[in-house]
Amino acid sequence: MPKLPNLEGYPLDELNQLIASANKRIAELRGKRVKELQAELDRLGSEGARSSRTARTPSRRPAQSRAATVDRKIAAQFRGPNGEEYSGRGAIPRWARDLGVNDRAELEEYRIR
Repeated sequence: MPKLPNLEGYPLDELNQLIASANKRIAELRGKRVKELQAELDRLGSEGARSSRTARTPSRRPAQSRAATVDRKIAAQFRGPNGEEYSGRGAIPRWARDLGVNDRAELEEYRIR
């Protein structure tokens, strides 16, 4: 990193002009980098489309397997003092919030072992 000049002798107007010039240069460099990255993404996207038409991203599941998991019963992971159960999925249940549990880490004392 280059050594910065001593700016103590500069008047306010010159400092503002220096800041404006630096911001302009930063915007130019940022724009150039964005264009480079966009071109690379476009290139990678077109390569992926050519390599396999059936390729899917890892986070996407076929509709059939998604539908199969909708009605599946999930085993309870946590149990409240009055027998309430919570699978660990979705929002923290009301019985846990009423006990002062604000996040999942605090639920550990209620974990079914």
